[in-house]
Amino acid sequence: MTNTYDALIIGAGQAGPPLAERLTAAGMSVGLIERKLFGGTCVNTGCIPIKTLVASAYAAQLARRAMEHGVSTGGEVAVDMKAVKARKDMVSTRARKGVESWLERMERCTVHRGHARFLSPREVQVGTDRVVAQHIFINVGGRALVPDLPGIDRVATLTNTSILELDMLPQHLVVVGGSYVGLEFAQMYRRFGAAVTRAIGCFVRLV
Repeated sequence: MTNTYDALIIGAGQAGPPLAERLTAAGMSVGLIERKLFGGTCVNTGCIPIKTLVASAYAAQLARRAMEHGVSTGGEVAVDMKAVKARKDMVSTRARKGVESWLERMERCTVHRGHARFLSPREVQVGTDRVVAQHIFINVGGRALVPDLPGIDRVATLTNTSILELDMLPQHLVVVGGSYVGLEFAQMYRRFGAAVTRAIGCFVRLV
């Protein structure tokens, strides 16, 4: 089946849906392709889930220091990592469904689900559909890159994406990297109760 639009957007990440809204508001027909999770990095593996975890870690730290403010918590503070992850999943899923619903209701916008593959400068294949557009915008985001460090193939590693699936507290994390992402994970897991060591690079090691 062939679908023809004025514009085609590949990827429903942070920029894709607002661009679709601007183009459709200008009277253009728009096709939007997403192969996996609507909302992109921010909604699924970045800002929203990480900030949700940061908030849980902050609550744990605040509870531990409550006596400094004259407040008694009635005992040792315990962190339920399964509940922490469940809350993170709920917040992220709600945001993702909101983006998907917004696009599906958008006038003059058609959502295609699947992997996009270019056939020519103006043609894209997605599933069994052929999509043609005069203007094509690529909004596919990025992925974590695990550095080729000696011995890394012999240890268990986590990226900033896979660590979000943990529902247990590691005894010890080695966070390799000093960017804001590494610092956020180092701080939150220290506040959850894990021992944390920070080194140089861009991956997280579970030991």
